Parts: sequence; C-alpha cells; structure tokens
Amino acid sequence: MTGPAGSDDGGDDAVTHPVGSPPAPRQRNQNPYFFLSYARTPSPMNERGRAGDPNKLVDDFHRELCEHILHLTDHDGQAPPGFMDRQLGVGVEWELNLKKALSVCQVFVPVYTTRFFTREWCGREWDAFARRQAEQRRTRPYTVNAIVPVLWLSPTHLTLPPVVQAVQFAHPDLGEHYLKNGLYGLRKEGRTVRYRRAVWGIAQTIVTVAQQARLDPCDTALFDNLRNVFEEGS
Repeated sequence: MTGPAGSDDGGDDAVTHPVGSPPAPRQRNQNPYFFLSYARTPSPMNERGRAGDPNKLVDDFHRELCEHILHLTDHDGQAPPGFMDRQLGVGVEWELNLKKALSVCQVFVPVYTTRFFTREWCGREWDAFARRQAEQRRTRPYTVNAIVPVLWLSPTHLTLPPVVQAVQFAHPDLGEHYLKNGLYGLRKEGRTVRYRRAVWGIAQTIVTVAQQARLDPCDTALFDNLRNVFEEGS
C-alpha cells in the first residue's frame, strides 16, 4: 500500500512552492546529500499478530526525496543520495555506519513526530550533526544551518525540546496545508497533490542548503560519547 489515494480539493493553485530548481552543487565525491533521522513506529497488534508496516510511509518519503535529488543534482545514484538506517543489512555495525553517514552527509533531515523526541538515538544523532557544524564554524563562522526539519505531524501534536526550538521548521514555501497537517496528515487525508508539492519543496531545500553550507566531512572520533540532547534543559 502506498497510502490513500484520492483527488485533492480545488485549492492547490494557492499553495506556493520554490520556483525553478536550485543550481546543482557539484561534488568531488558521491556522499549522501542528507541523513534522514526518524523514530520507528511499532506495528500494531491484531488477532493474527503484527499488522502491516507503519513505517512504510516514511520509506516512501525517503524514496521520493532520493528520486527528486537525483534529478536536481549530478549524484551518480550508485548509492542512495539520502541515508536511512533501514538500508543497513543484517549483521552490520549499525552504530559505526550511522556515525560514518553523519560524518559525510551534507544536510540533517529530522522527521518531527511525537515519538522522535523521546528516542535516545534520535537525540544522539542530532548531537552528532550539531558537533560537526560547530567544528566547521571554528574556521567558517558564517556557515548556514544545515538542519532541514520535516513536519510529519501537525505542530499541535509536538513538544519541541529546547535544543530544537531554535531551528526554523515553518518553511512558507511548502504551503499552509503542510504546516497545518504535516506530511502524514496530508497523506492520510488523501491530499496527494499537496503532499507531492511539499516533498518536492523539501528536496529543493535540501539541495539548496547543501550548496550553501558545504560542510566538510569530519572524523567519526568527533562523535565519541554522544549525548541525548533532547533530555538536556527539559
């Protein structure tokens, strides 16, 4: 299942989104443009056991972002242009692979859900990317913030930790319906056109931010003793 089908209402022409495609940043390597940080949703139980995969919509979102970014850039596509931990095979050193991806990706894309801010490793991933940005600002103090949040739910369902509150998430180019409902809400309401426009806008934002920030890779030793920054100051 790819989410509910259905035609959108007639108000889509009023939704604004970025005009044109941002210039494609040329890279000397093919590191991932973004790291998708999210909290997995557990499968509900029914009389036959676990029912379905509640994370499929996040998988679909990741796949759609990757497809857009391949069109917007010169990434060779030999590996996905966006990292997601569900790509990791059985038996791999998952923590090491997470840290490697965080050390080379250009943009950090946290998916805001209620569960996201209660998961220790989501807070550690945020800490890792924040450390990397802080390290770059030692020599390039005007580096732009390379965190691009995604609203999966309406902001009314979210309680943002102090470290998160300073990061802008209300991108007006993504449309008022995205800001009101989040991507999950748009999918579940059958607002397919608005959902697709929001995903397209997020992909363009990722590429633009990657070009502007131009984060240098770092040594994974920078990520020793990561903290769950969502618990600090709460």
